Amino acid sequence: MIRSTERPADRRPIPSPRCSGVRDVQLEPLPRLEWSLATEVHPLVHEGRSPASLRTGWVHRAPEEQVLTLFRKLGRSGRPLPAPWWLTALDRGLLPSRAAGFAVEDELHAVLGDRAGWFFVPWVETGQSGYWEYGPSDRAPLIEPTTVVLTDEHPGWANAFAAHDGRRPVPVPVNGADGLLSALPWIESW
Repeated sequence: MIRSTERPADRRPIPSPRCSGVRDVQLEPLPRLEWSLATEVHPLVHEGRSPASLRTGWVHRAPEEQVLTLFRKLGRSGRPLPAPWWLTALDRGLLPSRAAGFAVEDELHAVLGDRAGWFFVPWVETGQSGYWEYGPSDRAPLIEPTTVVLTDEHPGWANAFAAHDGRRPVPVPVNGADGLLSALPWIESW
């Protein structure tokens, strides 16, 4: 029987690159794993009651230019990286800074956070910023309530989706916090 500290006679140690004559070997991290770690947030540690409570990941705290550089480098693979809406807008030159994106999130939350029936949903896909649901619209036969999500698709930065039965409806563009505030009576009637 071989003990864990013993090695069979026919097994030799795996040579390191330096021992085998290979020089200047560089190990490359797995891009998707690296990005997953960069965007990871810990909503269970935080209460997750607002977009600001989810800003715990490296992409939220590291120097903005460093975040953008890594996003662009890892995004060259052709497959889109899961990223907050503000990072894709920043990458495309549509948003002046990450702080401007945070301000949009906070303004929308200020409109919806204290409004009756609306609640913030922090558990989203990796890299996402959360969204808001309108509880009173959650009724049968509809299985998805009216929702407001952040987006980089237009400079209003938010889309509203009517309550629906699983077939995603056409998004209704909302023009920031002011546009949302004026559209809420209509949105809440869906």
